[in-house]
Amino acid sequence: MRPRLFTPARFAIVCIPALGFLAIPFLPFAGEPELWFGLPAVLVWSALMVLLTVAALQIVEMLYLRAGGREADAREAERFATEQIEQIRAARIAAEPGIEHENGGAR
Repeated sequence: MRPRLFTPARFAIVCIPALGFLAIPFLPFAGEPELWFGLPAVLVWSALMVLLTVAALQIVEMLYLRAGGREADAREAERFATEQIEQIRAARIAAEPGIEHENGGAR
């Protein structure tokens, strides 16, 4: 089975900080000049959501790599490089004058 980066569990992990960001305007401390650790509460909450986002993305990457993602990424990179090489080769052949091409005509 080929590992997938997008799964419902990984999506749920990433949604937690995203929902935290979206909830900021609706939180009770958002409209009040309350200070947490000497900073506005909204700023502290936003910083916590940024840190939670970093942690969530690290967890998703760890789960993906544990499921065989590194090998899938290597295969995809190899396939992509091969396709690029073939496209470059075809473009160079098409650009060379005097070479007969597959359609039988000379340029």
